[in-house]
Amino acid sequence: MDNKIEEWLLEHGGPAIHLRLASIDGSKVKSNDVNSIISALVNIDEVHLILNRLDGFQIPGRDKKTLEYLIHSSKDTCIESFFPLILDMGFKAGIPIFDDKMAYVADIFNYLYSKEDEHDYCYYYAGMLHRFFFMTGCLFPEVIKSMEDRLNAIHIAAKENILDIYQDESKLPKKPKAWAEVRILRDELNPFKLGAEKPLPNIYDLWALAYYTEICTNTEKLIKIDDIVKYILEPEFQKIREGYGLLWAEERRTYYACGWSPTLPLCGSNACHVRKAPFLLLDYIDFMSLFKISQKSKWFHDCLNHLEQFKTEKGTYIFPKEYLHKKYIDKAFLNDSNMSLKRNERELLKRELVSTMKMLEINKRLT
Repeated sequence: MDNKIEEWLLEHGGPAIHLRLASIDGSKVKSNDVNSIISALVNIDEVHLILNRLDGFQIPGRDKKTLEYLIHSSKDTCIESFFPLILDMGFKAGIPIFDDKMAYVADIFNYLYSKEDEHDYCYYYAGMLHRFFFMTGCLFPEVIKSMEDRLNAIHIAAKENILDIYQDESKLPKKPKAWAEVRILRDELNPFKLGAEKPLPNIYDLWALAYYTEICTNTEKLIKIDDIVKYILEPEFQKIREGYGLLWAEERRTYYACGWSPTLPLCGSNACHVRKAPFLLLDYIDFMSLFKISQKSKWFHDCLNHLEQFKTEKGTYIFPKEYLHKKYIDKAFLNDSNMSLKRNERELLKRELVSTMKMLEINKRLT
């Protein structure tokens, strides 16, 4: 993508697009303009409403239900729901209002990290938060140590290239009828248990590691990450059932679904996966573009080729709205002159701006 595309983004985009552009090496956005861009963005009422959702982490309660509500639920106030829009607006470490509010999330993370030996949910909720810190550069010793501990743990399965992941069910209780055809993971491979000997990687791990590579300078750790990405990209690994299968909780004498396997859309037998959850394609190719070894894979090139069908004659991109899955704020993503457009025209232009910005960022990473 040439300079004309960046110029088009600067011409038509609002402060969110300009802030994103400022993070790209060699950007046309001048460093002394960044503060005014940030000021314009945070002065938009709707932007404040989104940022204020981080205030929900200022809570005294730390029980499992409260933490689930904040970290991993379908609620609009759950960080998994609203944080992608914060990222799309370009907020990162170093922006005072964002730093202040991320401190609340860091406080919850530190609590989870300190209690993960006592409660499994503290361990896996901490892992679900990793990526948000690394994506925004909000780094502190506990999150780095937690990420590196997790890297060492999931590297074992990758190094051993474990593909036979299911256990003998003959001595286990009968499964619920709805799960009769779903197989049960070996206990030592449980992706969400701190004490598992060889935990399988989950999608949260891969997502966080992608951004961790940007700050990691340790050759041994980077080799381990490459091992994990190679393992994930193997055709035989991608044939494993999406979500892995069931987990047997001996202490509660019950089965529960595992979930969150790093099943890649448009990969081999998962080619239809993009139709079930099309927004995952952009999320996955975005973070996978940070792995050099991924960039060389057939899967990655298949994804790029798939996205090329949405390229316009002028070189911009317009992805279907299902690929974006977020509600973008007009004043944040459009310049003042475009605010006078009709509603449907504004919606189309916002999609074009966000789609093109995403492809610009991905292409800038390619070597």
